Amino acid sequence: EDKENHAVLATLFEGIKMTDDGLTKAFEKNGLKKFGVVGDKFDPNKHEALFEYPDNNMEAGTIGQVMKVGFSLKDRVIRPAEVGVIKSS
Repeated sequence: EDKENHAVLATLFEGIKMTDDGLTKAFEKNGLKKFGVVGDKFDPNKHEALFEYPDNNMEAGTIGQVMKVGFSLKDRVIRPAEVGVIKSS
């Protein structure tokens, strides 16, 4: 957003983003996929709930925050996604 005043940080961010994109492509090519998106239904086999919190804008039992994405290798969970889950108020 403010690339003119923070050129070094903007360049660093761009490099990190390019590295992440390249790694994600290589991982997906070999069957390793990321999962854990805000709005997904909570699944205890794929997600680790770190906390619950009320939110009137979202349905109870859905993921409201993702702290760490999860990874699966050919439909087998390698690392569960660490998430915050919406609870009914």
